[in-house]
Amino acid sequence: MCIAFREIHWKNLTMIQKPLVSIITPSFNKGPYIEETIVSVLNQTYKNIEYIVIDAVSTDQTHSILRKYENDLQWISEPDKGQADAINKGWRMAKGDIIAYLNADDSYLPEAVATAVNYFSEHPDVGMVYGDGITTDEKGNNQHLEHCGDFNLKNLICGRDDILQPSVFLRKEVFETIGDVDINLNLAMDLDYWIRIGLKYKIGYIQKPFSIAKIYPDAKSSAFMHKYVHEFEYILNKLFSNNQLPPEILSFKEKAYNFVYVKGGLDYIHVLMIREGIPYLWKSFKHNPWLCMTNTGSLILQFARKKTFGRRMDS
Repeated sequence: MCIAFREIHWKNLTMIQKPLVSIITPSFNKGPYIEETIVSVLNQTYKNIEYIVIDAVSTDQTHSILRKYENDLQWISEPDKGQADAINKGWRMAKGDIIAYLNADDSYLPEAVATAVNYFSEHPDVGMVYGDGITTDEKGNNQHLEHCGDFNLKNLICGRDDILQPSVFLRKEVFETIGDVDINLNLAMDLDYWIRIGLKYKIGYIQKPFSIAKIYPDAKSSAFMHKYVHEFEYILNKLFSNNQLPPEILSFKEKAYNFVYVKGGLDYIHVLMIREGIPYLWKSFKHNPWLCMTNTGSLILQFARKKTFGRRMDS
């Protein structure tokens, strides 16, 4: 009787324990936005959160805002090698069983962390979970609900990234197993990381908005969208140099390169850098004319519908 009671007692204690969640915000000169980001973390309905801001020596009002909230978060400010380096620093510092990163111009919806924690608790076989999200301009206007959909590794490898980064949460053991975010990447480090996780772990999706992501001309993802092709190509080269890839992944190597080259060429042409864009389209056409024309038509139709090329184009 005593043993049975003790087992039930400890089981109940385990059930009511709330895992620590570590949120990292990489920051550099996002003073106009970072307070909204901070408040969205502090206002989560789930309270067992460790919040760490990794700043790259901002020269705007960021430090004064961080000092305002320093009783509620940890922060360091030092030179780094870019956003990926800052994320790696923060995740190494993190003590939580669940980790995430939230850029300094994005924000969480109030139930985001609680929803992710509950999902991990109910799905112990899942290493990463993500939800939907809302995109806005820099003032919070022009809201658009992004339905991300179920995880699709093939789409990711082909550069069709439908995962909204601020809506992603990981188990800390995933980072410990997969390793650092690739510091050679400045724009598509998250896409690369989701692919690496998807090759080893089960990834879950919740049809519920977790976050608000700002899309505006000065945002890195918008200002340099035409340069994603270089990083996509790097990711594919790294991926397909692995001679232990499953045959089903190897089978769509040509499709992946073709889509990335078409999209890269069109992104360059969209910003009137035609001389830079044409070689990518030609590279795609030379390898598979039919696939090139199919991808080109599909992306142009989507551009006409969405009025933007950017990363979140799919086929």
